[in-house]
Amino acid sequence: MRTLLLKHGEIYTEAEILYGGDVLISEGEIRKIGKDLTVENAEVIDLKGKKVVPGFIDIHIHGGVGYDTMDATYEALNNISVHLAKHGVTSFCPTTMTMDVSDILKALRNIKETMEKGVKGANILGAYVEGPFISKEHKGAQDEKYILEPNKEIFDQFYEAAEGNIKVIILAPEKDPSGDFIKHVIKKGVKVSLGHTSASYEEMKRGVDYGATIAVHTYNGMKGFHHREPGALGEVFLDDRIYGELICDFIHSHPAAVKLLVKIKGVDKIILISDAMAACGLGDGEYSLGGQKVYVKNGEARLENGTLAGSTLTLDKALQNVTSLGISLFDAVKMVSENPAKAIGVFDKKGSISIGKDADIVVLDSDLSVNMTIVNGKIIYTK
Repeated sequence: MRTLLLKHGEIYTEAEILYGGDVLISEGEIRKIGKDLTVENAEVIDLKGKKVVPGFIDIHIHGGVGYDTMDATYEALNNISVHLAKHGVTSFCPTTMTMDVSDILKALRNIKETMEKGVKGANILGAYVEGPFISKEHKGAQDEKYILEPNKEIFDQFYEAAEGNIKVIILAPEKDPSGDFIKHVIKKGVKVSLGHTSASYEEMKRGVDYGATIAVHTYNGMKGFHHREPGALGEVFLDDRIYGELICDFIHSHPAAVKLLVKIKGVDKIILISDAMAACGLGDGEYSLGGQKVYVKNGEARLENGTLAGSTLTLDKALQNVTSLGISLFDAVKMVSENPAKAIGVFDKKGSISIGKDADIVVLDSDLSVNMTIVNGKIIYTK
């Protein structure tokens, strides 16, 4: 493995921005951060003031470039991983859909096998299981005929198929009033994300009291806010125990709604996700998601009935969108790197530029487009 020395960058560490700084990478890890570093036999890259940020982590993504997690093939996940790296993503959680249990099991086995084999782009951290334990009222683009009541035995089958490699599972909390399902899941080290739900404010809060820690794509797939019934959204706004995912494409949420969420929840509790589907990176046309036809027009992905069906967003674009609202890059980076790492329990190795952590690094040009992506100390993409 090559030793890399990144010189003269604008380095975004956890605590500060280091101007004219250097980062030494060796054996896949960040070894030194400072100024005027010199090392024998290192490959030196002069960044000439470009921005150096921690690699993006997309915890909720279905697919891209014509492939989907539910394809359940190595080829699909490998191609998605390469596509993601071009957009600054250094690790991700392939996300399943509400389909037949046998299809979900197949996809989870494939995620586990692909993790063992390794991919050529962004690292796979584990699966994100979206459905089938959701509400019909807020199913979004999930197929209603496969929706099930929360079932611990089925979850255990998922867990076994993935050999433990599940990071998050979605639940509509009104379907688990006793909290038995949530408690069972978190005992196995899997995070529970609340969404695709018609929960009231009280039901949503109860889910968090039982141990859920994430809200699925805030604003979308949940009961909105009303001053006499704050709804699921009211709980996301108010409760610091949960992270709110956000699809910042200005299609799923109006720019003012994004600003509102940032103002209420703060930059430490928002996770930018892509929720991207197969059309991402390809353009308009007809695609499929979870076995349903999706029509993409002007970058908007919708079912035949007009329901939004995932996105064609990339996280570098989400970062650009959020900074266009006056949010600093230093704060925006937390939403794509630090917060997702903390939310799924990998912050000990990922999510920030810190000594001893994995060398997952993105170099950005002044317009915040991706210039270079480094995964585990290896240059995976250069512009």
